[in-house]
Amino acid sequence: GNQAKELKNWTVYNFPVDYSFIKDKKYNDTKILPAMPAYYKSTFKLDKVGDTFLDMSTWGKGMVWVNGHAMGRFWEIGPQQTLFMPGCWLKEGENEILVLDLKGPAKASIKGLKKPILDVLREKAPETHRKDGEKLKLAGEKVIHEGAFTPGNGWQEVRFAAPAKGRYFCLEALSPQANDNIAAVAEFDVLGADGKPVSREHWKIRYANSEETRSGNRTADKIFDLQESTFWMTVDNVPYPHQLVIDLSKVETVTGFRYLPRAEKEYPGMIKEYRVYVKSADFNY
Repeated sequence: GNQAKELKNWTVYNFPVDYSFIKDKKYNDTKILPAMPAYYKSTFKLDKVGDTFLDMSTWGKGMVWVNGHAMGRFWEIGPQQTLFMPGCWLKEGENEILVLDLKGPAKASIKGLKKPILDVLREKAPETHRKDGEKLKLAGEKVIHEGAFTPGNGWQEVRFAAPAKGRYFCLEALSPQANDNIAAVAEFDVLGADGKPVSREHWKIRYANSEETRSGNRTADKIFDLQESTFWMTVDNVPYPHQLVIDLSKVETVTGFRYLPRAEKEYPGMIKEYRVYVKSADFNY
């Protein structure tokens, strides 16, 4: 549910990042890589020593220790994918390597490279929810409900005069509260037959006419990510009307919806007039 519980009497522990804290942990062999913070330990043998660069490009985000020496930090997004490993800290025969990875590696392997990788950025571009050339066509579609939101922060709940059955829910924003082009939605709920929010677990955004990805990740899936601080926002030079189509994943009996604007002062991007469409089959684009 959406009920926030107040948790009391927390104790927060910091994990020391020095070698003495991690060297004697109990390490287990594993074939399955954990998708959570973990320490990894291995050994490697050398015939001769020399400077090298440790390739960390299959790892997530964390730190490395070799033979008790802290080698530095790595993060998959780059631009640095390698760590300099001075030969003077390596030895002939057996060497030990320890890795703390907070995200979990795609592959738990490290190799030595002659040259560093210093220019690879692996930040994923946010995925936008509109295919090339798609433009939602609402002419001739039945309007289920139309209205206007009251300016202000906090949730607003809207009930339809009569329930509508469908799998695709379209919110069309017709005008803004402020004198600009922007529409924004922080969180959104669709109300089911019992008047309560339907499960959002299998929702997908089928379409959004505009999504801001330059100044931050403001894609439309932020409307159901359970975080009131993230939001869908349209690009500032794209004029109203704005449309958003949610695939609810199955046919629902829709009795209304709830809209949470951005939490900031003056609720930037808050929608004023709107229309709602609900259909069992997808819309035309």
